[in-house]
Amino acid sequence: MKKNRIFLITIVALILLSGIWYLIKKTNFFNEIFGLILSPFLEGSTYSGSKTRNFFQNYLFLVDLKRENERLKKEILLLKSQLANYKERERIYKELEDFYKLSTEITYPKVAAKIIYKPVDPFSGIIFIDKGSKDGILPQMPVLAGVSGEGIALVGQVVEVYRNWSKVILLTDPSFSADVKVERTGDRGILVGKAEKYCNLQYLPSASQVKEGDEVITSGQDAFFPPGLLVGKVVYVKRDPVQAMFKYAEVEPVVNLYNLDLVFVLLKLPEIPL
Repeated sequence: MKKNRIFLITIVALILLSGIWYLIKKTNFFNEIFGLILSPFLEGSTYSGSKTRNFFQNYLFLVDLKRENERLKKEILLLKSQLANYKERERIYKELEDFYKLSTEITYPKVAAKIIYKPVDPFSGIIFIDKGSKDGILPQMPVLAGVSGEGIALVGQVVEVYRNWSKVILLTDPSFSADVKVERTGDRGILVGKAEKYCNLQYLPSASQVKEGDEVITSGQDAFFPPGLLVGKVVYVKRDPVQAMFKYAEVEPVVNLYNLDLVFVLLKLPEIPL
């Protein structure tokens, strides 16, 4: 009985308190009770929804960020490619400018040509260029290159011509030969390729004072090449063991033939019909 009385007193107290609360806030009693009971669950669902919304917002942000990074990477690669292309064009323009400045004394027309084929073998003496008969090129025309700060050098000769391309033999090819002279002594000889790094300078006079380091240039007396073109430097001199009345020398071309990518064809034919 005592417990029942306490329970009834508690119920009556709650009703009285609720009535007082209603008078103060003018809200529905049962709504208040319902809100009191469910408020922890509502707060939890609100917190969980906020977390879920934040998660998806962060996920979408990261997806967009990844796409933007990919786009920027592609853009950077494109810009690097364009920069490399501009640098290559600038190098070619600089080489063209230097060549034409150095070749002002050569009155023949010149045609710039890019090397489109060069054998991997470093001792091969042939190249193919991207200019042909449509550009006025004919067999036997000299092929030149500029040597920065020094002058214009002979690097070879056209041997076959097609409409859009031509075949060129270099100084080092065994089928190449040119009448040259040692600039310091004036001694003439015949420069011949030998499929090696160096060329042979044959038929030097036995009394020649040629020595290592002497510069070799074209003599202009073979009807093919104009005089004064740089050829190379003497690296070795010895008396010819077969023909004692002559000496021979080895000559290193002044142009690095294996790193060439741009040459100039001199539109000049032999002055004496052969």
